[in-house]
Amino acid sequence: MDPCWGLLLLLVGAVACSRPEPRPLVHEAYVWQRDWSLALSQALTDAPPELGTLRVLARERSGSQRAPVDIAVDVDALARSGREVVAVMRVEGTAPLEGVSLQEVAVHARAWRARGVRVRGIEIDHDCATAALAGYADWLERERAVLGGGLSLSITALPTWSGSPALPRLAALPDHVVLQVHAVRAPTLFTAEQARGFVEAWARVTDRPFQVALPTYRVRLRDGTPLSAEPREVARFLAALRERPVAGVSGLVWFRLGHRGDADAWSLPTLTAVVRGEPLAPHFLPRLVDAGGGALDIVLENTGHVDAEAPTRLSLSGKLEVLDGVAGYTARGTSLVARTPPRLRAGERRVIGFVRGSEVALALP
Repeated sequence: MDPCWGLLLLLVGAVACSRPEPRPLVHEAYVWQRDWSLALSQALTDAPPELGTLRVLARERSGSQRAPVDIAVDVDALARSGREVVAVMRVEGTAPLEGVSLQEVAVHARAWRARGVRVRGIEIDHDCATAALAGYADWLERERAVLGGGLSLSITALPTWSGSPALPRLAALPDHVVLQVHAVRAPTLFTAEQARGFVEAWARVTDRPFQVALPTYRVRLRDGTPLSAEPREVARFLAALRERPVAGVSGLVWFRLGHRGDADAWSLPTLTAVVRGEPLAPHFLPRLVDAGGGALDIVLENTGHVDAEAPTRLSLSGKLEVLDGVAGYTARGTSLVARTPPRLRAGERRVIGFVRGSEVALALP
């Protein structure tokens, strides 16, 4: 080998080895429930340790008059969690922010801090019309000037803002920006490809670091159409982001932190598995449980760590005298069949039928 080529290869190798590894993504979560429960308070403690900060809904201005509503937050639970907290004010609608002040939520933040909560800052969640972003920036600049020190400021942002000439100025005003990439274009809640496009478009128009808000929930449209953020789809976006980072993305904020009583949000085991990049294969265990009087309950348990739809069919064998289904299942011959299987959260078990007979056995297809 030519000595010059050898030297060149050594230089290239040295540069490659000195290239810094991408910084790991920071994970945070929104606590967006308006009615606090014991289950929600417990979830603050049980949430995966990867969630470093909780962004907690503290105040709303909603309706045609934007009437202010304070959320009855369990402040003691926030303090016990030991996590950093951002107090959030949601302002509904796209109209100008006349009569609204950041001091409304700053009051909550300071009160929480006085009670032992590790308050980091405040946030405003306002879906401003793209055409009105210049006015939003003016408002934000005035409010920031009178906010005072000791509290960081963040705002939520929409992908549609990326085409506005007012965006660079607006994005430079807060300390943090959280880009929402879910529920942007009806009737889609989330796809990995669409979210990637939103993130890349945003990164092209601002050099400020930003976080990305990802969904963990399901909703129904007014016409009854169900929309769901499927764990595998969100995990696919996250895996691609880790493999091919987008400049400026500093972390992820999960919307929202679920709990045992929140059937429309991912369970904590599912959120943990997605955050950690763990396999998301569901696992269901069917069992027969003595119900007394010679009857057996047919119980299905999700023993995996990902929320998933239950199997559409379970087969039984033995000398069956009576067979019936519940929870969406019906008996067909020696099987239980569900046209729309129930969704079982990780660790959830459900009675889906009962049987009477002898030598009864259960099997999944």
